[in-house]
Amino acid sequence: MRSPARKLKKSAVKNIVRFPAIKSGSGKSILVESILESKYCLHLEFDSRVKTYFPQPRTFSVFIDGEERKYTPDFEVHYVSGACKYVEVKPLEHSQGEWYQKLFSSFEASLENPNISFLLVDEMEITRQPLLSNYEKLYQYRKRPIQDMRNLYQCAESVGNTMLLSRMITKLKGKASLREIYSWLALGYLKFDISSEHLKETTEVTFDVC
Repeated sequence: MRSPARKLKKSAVKNIVRFPAIKSGSGKSILVESILESKYCLHLEFDSRVKTYFPQPRTFSVFIDGEERKYTPDFEVHYVSGACKYVEVKPLEHSQGEWYQKLFSSFEASLENPNISFLLVDEMEITRQPLLSNYEKLYQYRKRPIQDMRNLYQCAESVGNTMLLSRMITKLKGKASLREIYSWLALGYLKFDISSEHLKETTEVTFDVC
């Protein structure tokens, strides 16, 4: 597991949070600087394009108005495609400040590798509902899933069509446990409109195991 460039310590202005990561390093818990950053981690965990990520990855020298400053991005994110992004998570009112705008622009301009880019993410994007609530509800099943692929394929074949989650739970009684069904939802083997609908028993779900 890669060590962060800055050691995070408790302070009066920062709410250090331990997040139980799957994709970051060896799958051990990581420390992030805020609740907002921990919620962003959920987006990274559910994003199939993301291979791995690291908090507080490294410290850079950035020049602002001719003066050298030190800057450590919040995350380094590696994608399945081979691309890499340095990500800064900031509340909207902070990210729009003049000093931060200069900092981020200078840092982005300093990145010479075309495969490496910079991304600024604010709370409006991170806290989008119902997406975030669905991530929060399903992450425990993604972290510790019940994953019997043979049973998954057998259940998918026996169900076939799209149906209400409550009906599917009833139909698969004795074949799949409730935790197993929610594991399939968390891992994407059971699909629903995760961005537009809060997951509940009346949600329409369908198998995607091709």
